[in-house]
Formats: sequence, structure tokens, C-alpha cells
Amino acid sequence: MSSYRKKHNPQKPVKPKPAVQPDPEYSNPGVERSIHTDRLTSGLPYQRPVNPKEVDRLIREWDERLLDPVTVSFRDGKFYVVDGQHRISAMRKMNGGRGIMVDCKVYNGLTYEQEADLCYKLDKAKKRLSLSQSTNVLAESGVDAEITEVKRLVENCGFIWALGKSHGKTGEIVSTRALVNAYRLLGGASFTRMLQLLWDTWKGDPRSLTAALLAGMALFVKTYDTELNDRTFISRLSQADPDEINRRGRADFSTSNNALRFARVILEKYNGQRGGRKLPYRFRG
Repeated sequence: MSSYRKKHNPQKPVKPKPAVQPDPEYSNPGVERSIHTDRLTSGLPYQRPVNPKEVDRLIREWDERLLDPVTVSFRDGKFYVVDGQHRISAMRKMNGGRGIMVDCKVYNGLTYEQEADLCYKLDKAKKRLSLSQSTNVLAESGVDAEITEVKRLVENCGFIWALGKSHGKTGEIVSTRALVNAYRLLGGASFTRMLQLLWDTWKGDPRSLTAALLAGMALFVKTYDTELNDRTFISRLSQADPDEINRRGRADFSTSNNALRFARVILEKYNGQRGGRKLPYRFRG
């Protein structure tokens, strides 16, 4: 009987149960907790400097319901503020300059470079970064190969890439766009040559490191490349006042090309002395 049933009433195939999809796991989702501001460390190099006007604006428009938790990284036993230093400054100011408990989202295990990258992404999403600020964060995070290389070459030649935060020190380059454009125009080797010429000629004088003069130098080095004698350049241009080069470059209204204006002045100073080999005019325009 049992064989008859099996033959005429075969069992229906059992459908496999759908695999249960595990909940997504995040290696570092962040933990929300309240922390006293006295325990928070801010002002890291990758952060925007605290702007008092921005702090006052926050106070005027203060609305607790619109505030996100302060983004914090717990590293090496300290709580580092990645995003929210303006909010903290505003809260302290409203509390008479005294510390206060604030809501934070704390991430564990981030490296300094990962903090900088997170800061960049948070600020970029809120469209709060200027070009120099975003470049500074990328330089600190190391995630942008081009910016990292520019920073390395600048520092190898003895300069400081101040990225808009000049302290008036010798060798500080504040310009962002002109420096990156110079690297793109020249490539690593010629870019390094340009920087070395600047250093050997004017020893890091900030007046020789304006955006316009950097652009002019890049065009000059690109144009004359193999014809340019570095020793001659240093000997002749070191006698030229950077203020004069800047003044004359700005006063040239024959072209709207800023780099060309300053490259012309540099060429004139290079050829200005009696004797010695002179360079022909090869600029376009």
C-alpha cells in the first residue's frame, strides 16, 4: 500500500527557504553620547579656522532642533572634533565662556588622515569650504595624489604651503590655484626646478611668492626650459626687488593674461644686464 501511494501520489518538491539576508554591518557606525566641551580638542590643521562672524551668526539663528551632533574622533585617548567647532564656540559663548555638555557622534579607530578625509566630505556636502580650505584638508588627508605630491615637493624645497593661513613667515606660499596650476603646467621635475630657483634667488621672501609671480615663473620656466641658465637666473634676478616685479606686472595692461604679464617682467630682468647670453622673446601673445 505504501508503495502504491508513493507511486500515484508523489510528494511535492520542497521549496528551499529564501536565504535570510543579514542586516548590513558597519565597521564604525559611530556612537552618540554627551561630552563636556572641556574634554574636546579642536583646531587641528585640517579644520577651518573658527570664524567669529560665523559663530555670531549661529547664535543669532540658534535653533536646537536643527543641530546635528558634533562629529568626534576618539584617538590616542583624546576626543578630537572633526566637525562642529563653530557650534561648540557658539554654545560656550552663550554660556558665558564656560564649558557645556554637547551631543556628539563619536568614531573610534580613525587615523588622523581618515579624520581629515571625513572632515573634507562633511564640509564639502555642506558647501562650506573655500578652495584653499578644501586643498588644505586634502593635503592633510593624503587622499588626493596630486595635492599630496605638490605639498611634498613644496616642502622638499624648503617652503611652507600655508593655504590661505599666512603667518608672515619666510617661505610661506599662500596661493592655492597658482601653485597647483604651475605643477600641472610643468610636471614634477620642472616644478621642483622653479621652486628651487625661487628659493635660491629670493630666499623665501613672501613678496616673491605671490600668486601672480608664481604664475609668471611657471610660464617663464616652461617657455625657456633648456635655454634657461639657472646660475644666470639666480645672479641676475636676485638683484631685482620682488616688489618692483609685482608692481610692473600689475601695471601691464597690454594683455589680460596675468602669467604672461609677469613672465615678461622676469624675462626683462633676466636679459637686463649688459653682456652675457640673452633669451629671445618666445611667449605667445
